[in-house]
Amino acid sequence: MLRKEHYQNINLMSSVGEPNTDVNVDQNFKFHLGQRYQLILAKMNNYKTTKTYSVTTASNIQTYPMPPGLVTVEGGYITVGSVNFPLTPILSRYDWEQLHAIMIQASALPQFYFVNQDTFEIWPTPQDAYTGKIYYHFRDRNLGVEDYTSGTVTCTKDSPIISIATGAFTSAMVGRWFSVTDTTAPGQGYWFRITGYTDTTHITLGGIDGTAVPWPFDTTTPSSYVIGETPELPEEMHVILSWGTAADYFGSMRKDPEAFRQYDNLFWTGDIANDSRDWTNTKIAGGLIGGINSYKDRDSRTIIRRKPKLNPLQYKVFATTLS
Repeated sequence: MLRKEHYQNINLMSSVGEPNTDVNVDQNFKFHLGQRYQLILAKMNNYKTTKTYSVTTASNIQTYPMPPGLVTVEGGYITVGSVNFPLTPILSRYDWEQLHAIMIQASALPQFYFVNQDTFEIWPTPQDAYTGKIYYHFRDRNLGVEDYTSGTVTCTKDSPIISIATGAFTSAMVGRWFSVTDTTAPGQGYWFRITGYTDTTHITLGGIDGTAVPWPFDTTTPSSYVIGETPELPEEMHVILSWGTAADYFGSMRKDPEAFRQYDNLFWTGDIANDSRDWTNTKIAGGLIGGINSYKDRDSRTIIRRKPKLNPLQYKVFATTLS
């Protein structure tokens, strides 16, 4: 869909309403689609771009690897027994080193984390194997894979398993999205995330956390379908990707500065004549800036104490008491 919108924007549609095949334009589109998508993900910290990462600590090990594609860490917890103890972020190296100067019992429970470039550290150092979760905003892979539509599928009511009659599923489809395209089939047009691959004839639908999502509609007869990639963004923001790629096309291949400016304005503000790039302008309702404004209060930051004030005596007593 993004590819078709892009070609419509740059007026390269065929007489039958499909994109004209042009290898150079396609390569330009895919390259700039990746760049614009990563730019949006870097700016959009909201519930649509949040994942969880399972952590298992080890005795006397303080440093752990970051999940792939991480942009920022939003918070986390360590589970001891049946209790989830939240981890508080430390935002400066000075405060982190100050924590390490505190004398504390070796059995103290983990309370803080500090983010490095590719790893994060936990303090106090875990003295046992605990499990936990890290909540983080992720950088998605670039959207360069063509849609897959071969064969027909059957979706069974109340089952998360999708079976294919002809064609073949692959393990690489995990993480992409599935939709029935047969207009006579129940559930046509709704999108579901693929979270599991059993074999070439069976895949599983689910949530981003791996929870199975059963097909909620009546069982379908063998139906046409599509498996493809889609941006991990609020749905109304998908269109700005096609505006961004059109801007880059006019700015690079076509050397048309006026068309570049207009589409770049659409990308940032949703207004073809608005050259503003003011992130704090709450009057901008469209484009990337409008999306940031719309979703800035719909993330999970309210549960995180961003600037903790260190009180060594308090935390020493807390840790000693619970250990």
